[in-house]
Amino acid sequence: MLLPRILALTLALAPALSHAALFTDDSVVKMIDAKQFRKAMKENITQVVAFVAPWCGHCQRLAPEYSKAALGLYPLIPTYAVDCDKPKNKPLCAEQGVQGFPTLKLFPRGRHVAPLEFTHGERSASALYYWATRNVPHGVKKLYNFDDITPWLEENKDSHRAFLLNNGKHIPLLWQTLGNKYKDHFKFSLHRDRRGLSSEKMGFEKSKWGSSKVLFYPAGSVDYVLYEGIQKFDSLSKFFDSVIDGTADLRVVNEEAKNEEFAPDEKELEIQRRQEAQRIALAHGGFSSLIDFEKAVLSGQNPHGPDHAGYPGMMGEMPKDDAKPEDPIHNILKHQKQEEAQSDSSKAGKMAATGDSHQATFEAGSLSGQPQTAALSGTPAAPSEASTVVAQPKSAQETVASQPSAEGDAARAKDEL
Repeated sequence: MLLPRILALTLALAPALSHAALFTDDSVVKMIDAKQFRKAMKENITQVVAFVAPWCGHCQRLAPEYSKAALGLYPLIPTYAVDCDKPKNKPLCAEQGVQGFPTLKLFPRGRHVAPLEFTHGERSASALYYWATRNVPHGVKKLYNFDDITPWLEENKDSHRAFLLNNGKHIPLLWQTLGNKYKDHFKFSLHRDRRGLSSEKMGFEKSKWGSSKVLFYPAGSVDYVLYEGIQKFDSLSKFFDSVIDGTADLRVVNEEAKNEEFAPDEKELEIQRRQEAQRIALAHGGFSSLIDFEKAVLSGQNPHGPDHAGYPGMMGEMPKDDAKPEDPIHNILKHQKQEEAQSDSSKAGKMAATGDSHQATFEAGSLSGQPQTAALSGTPAAPSEASTVVAQPKSAQETVASQPSAEGDAARAKDEL
């Protein structure tokens, strides 16, 4: 009698066990259902969703790579997973045209822009990371010369304008995601103040390497408000939301932002520690060989530099509490970690391919009349009341794995913060 009971208990727990195996407890990938998916899609932000099934071996092999990419993107590009094996999620997977597991889709601006499906072959962490960061429709204007700033301000005088002055070569991912979120309300631009000379011309002190200044110009005005708050996504979003509201005094709002206390919890601090190392790994993995990586470094791109430092979702370094000295043990361990990463890179030779380009496909006889892919229209077609997803695994064939191009990655190696 005992054996049948154990067998029955095992079968009952099997779905939960296989579900838990996809993503570990410390993964920043969030499992969502159909209701949560629709809520997330109301946001004008770039999001990535993996449509998976717990029994799918290809999904199980994707999970660690997807989690690594998600850690590098956190919290600026949310990453989700939908279990298409659950009955309440099957209509959603049907309307999204899911014909195999895993199916990865990027939603550039939630439900407002047609999604893009990942079809680049190898599903490595680096490939997924660069795919996501390259497809943020931010609309940020790069002002290469100091003399370009005034004409841009005059050209867009009738609009609210957000201007970033920093030393990085590329647009920080934080500024891209803000440019995307507030694209309908503000004009965004950036000027590279490489040696701090532009700051001096504008009447500021010469900027330090890794620092940034955010200037906001209200519509119709040539005078700016120098944002004095913490340069992270939620803090800047709160400031911009106050501008959109139109009733707030920007001086008061800016003073409130200035007085905001930076108090990260231990969970976020642990994510920050893991994220720093993961972004270095992602930057290395974005090149097909160490030679390409070294060329990128010689061209002025430094994946170990200040652009990669900072609390998740923040530009520059994490604010320091002057009353609390830095932990020397943490600094030593951090330095050792960087040295080990550099040592491993010097011995690596050609980068090893990771990830999995397989996909478990299934028959969906009840999906007749459903769109093959949701990317063909801006709004996913609603499924019929009778439509359900019936998954029957078939054998999957290998496809040719492909790394992101070295030239493309060399141009974007520092797009992340």
